[in-house]
Amino acid sequence: MNNELLCDLISSVKNQNLHVLNVVVRQDGNIIAKHDFEEEKPVLLYSVSKTFTSMAVGIAISEGYFKIDDHVVDFFSDIPSLSMNEYLKELTIHDLLCLGTGQAECPVMKADWSNGKDWDICELFFNEPIVFKPGTHFTYNNAATYMLSKIISITTSINLDEYLDRKIFRHLDIPKPRWDTCPKGIPQGFSGLYLTAEQLSRFGQLLLDKGFWKGKQLIPSGYIEQAASVQIETNDFNPYFATADHHQGYGYQIWMNSYPNSYRMDGLYGQYVVMLPDKNAVITYVSNEPQNMTGVLELTWNTLINKL
Repeated sequence: MNNELLCDLISSVKNQNLHVLNVVVRQDGNIIAKHDFEEEKPVLLYSVSKTFTSMAVGIAISEGYFKIDDHVVDFFSDIPSLSMNEYLKELTIHDLLCLGTGQAECPVMKADWSNGKDWDICELFFNEPIVFKPGTHFTYNNAATYMLSKIISITTSINLDEYLDRKIFRHLDIPKPRWDTCPKGIPQGFSGLYLTAEQLSRFGQLLLDKGFWKGKQLIPSGYIEQAASVQIETNDFNPYFATADHHQGYGYQIWMNSYPNSYRMDGLYGQYVVMLPDKNAVITYVSNEPQNMTGVLELTWNTLINKL
């Protein structure tokens, strides 16, 4: 293992006072460098969880449970009549995947997490106005990903966590991980998954290898190619922390990077898995960095990319 590869990264972490916990570098299918700033353990991955939900959708589509262009309303029989406008009728699985629901705000922002049982993200989702034509406007929308988790439950008759355990985690030799649920008992989908950095890096390798792992095609390669390419523009996404890496477009619960032909899984507080096909490499970060999350991602461009 060539941990000298990480010398500049380690120095940069210390100089910037970034709270990175673990870094794993894979190339050509193997871990070539690894550094633990703190002991490795399963951690909450926040929105990195979204990409796992997306891959469950890709598998479910390949197994015939539903199609990418199916309309969301067809999975739910109890939508409030006041919500049923033409835009809602147009909304598809594709639109949920690329966060192009047409809603101007994320409905989860209105959730009362202190009330354990009496609210449902589905209800919040359908009550949130759709003001843009679906598929045309990117809004970072946790509820969209939750709806995908819910649709997995409805169509496969098992929850997202169990479905992924059967379809992916067992094959990657990862014991069934914890996945936090919403009050109705459905895995959040948009967050809630716990893995170690090394386990997470295996999943990144699976994506880089287009869903192929130890002789088995776990995820359809064509779906990963779609997921890891621009499905919607993100030029108007401008939170305070936005950089060039937030304006390269969004796929199916996957971000495109400013570095050409690369993409990433991206979670709060500096959880990143960066796939670099041109380098045949995967860089995984697990962090707890509340102030400079993008600084963690930029370690890749500033300290690693030219050494791979």
